[in-house]
Amino acid sequence: MIKVKPFVVERNFLILMTGVLINSIGSGIFLIAGMLLVLNLSGSVLYSGFAVFAISLASTLAFLIAPLANYAKYKNGLVYSNLIKAMILFTIPLLHYTVGTDVWYVIVILFIASLFSQYTYPIESTILPVIVGKGYVVEANTYLQTIREAMDIVFIAVAGILVTLIGAVPAIGITASCILLVSILYIFFNFKQPTIEREKSSSMRTAITGYKNDLKAGFTYISESLIPKMIGSIVFINIAMAIMTTNLPAFSLIKGDGLEAAYGFYLASLSIGIMIGTLITPKIKHIDFGKLMIIAYLASGVMWMGTATLPFIASLILFSLGAISIGILNILVFSSIQQQVETEYIGRVITVLTSMASLGIPLGALVGGAIGETFTPVLPVMVCSISMVVFSLVWLSNSVLRKLPDIENVNLFSKG
Repeated sequence: MIKVKPFVVERNFLILMTGVLINSIGSGIFLIAGMLLVLNLSGSVLYSGFAVFAISLASTLAFLIAPLANYAKYKNGLVYSNLIKAMILFTIPLLHYTVGTDVWYVIVILFIASLFSQYTYPIESTILPVIVGKGYVVEANTYLQTIREAMDIVFIAVAGILVTLIGAVPAIGITASCILLVSILYIFFNFKQPTIEREKSSSMRTAITGYKNDLKAGFTYISESLIPKMIGSIVFINIAMAIMTTNLPAFSLIKGDGLEAAYGFYLASLSIGIMIGTLITPKIKHIDFGKLMIIAYLASGVMWMGTATLPFIASLILFSLGAISIGILNILVFSSIQQQVETEYIGRVITVLTSMASLGIPLGALVGGAIGETFTPVLPVMVCSISMVVFSLVWLSNSVLRKLPDIENVNLFSKG
């Protein structure tokens, strides 16, 4: 008989888990609808590059947004930010059915919606150890990430079909409704707000100084850790991933012989791979982290070479298998941070890490759009696959990264 972990039936975790589930439904639909709407309005892969640039730029700016989470109660931050995000997304169908929708307006909305995600995600990461206890962080992350990926598989797979049946704009309306529902759900949180020592601001100047100090604290954590040794290769691989992702809608149409739903199938296969990586992570976390990354990303590179060159079905399968390494890396790194960092710094450290890792994505998006427009969307997929192999070789050639022990014994926040 399978023993259920005690945190699974805890009220606040159930609320968070349900919120993640509903958000994943909306996000899966929005990802397909938003990118296809941009492609349909513009008729150009280059504009898809602009859209990915806008989304990734928001991720890059996340380190400026994360400290703001500590200036409001976490519960209020989650409720109101999701409410505002929903209202903003509702403007797309509102304008579409009145004065019309412009492609640049959609791109701006994608940017703004992504900014709000950069605010809520660190809060969710911060409250998780508070809700479940630091001893259950890996297992709780696995539950949440599995839900995210499972919902992505289901709703991304059918989102292309949904957009074909009802259109991209009504699909975005469904996303906004999901986010509004999440905002209402989070009202019922009752976890204890973590205590953060901070002097009350007597002036705007004092508040700005406090914000700068909070911002600096996240960078201090990073500077005294192993993260800088990893960040260069991660930026490199993110450039390659952005080059590929920008071209994925057009690439999918080529592989699927013009079938719009093919884009959803590719994103669903990506989610399946990430979910597999997520599910197997607790079983393989005892393997040396350095060796695991080298082998996983080398395999990903080889698999995605097949994605670029083989027919549709084989391409989909290999695309999924190549994504397993992403799920493994996500769970191990973020769980390690949540276990080792003080509660008040978790959101900032994770955000600084993701922001620095995202530095190359806007550049990759623009380069990817130019390559896809000038040559063929197949070429960027091959570029990404080769980059995965290079990523693996970089870790292999770096003695510190290559010799990292299993994640339970990796002390990320000590000088390496």
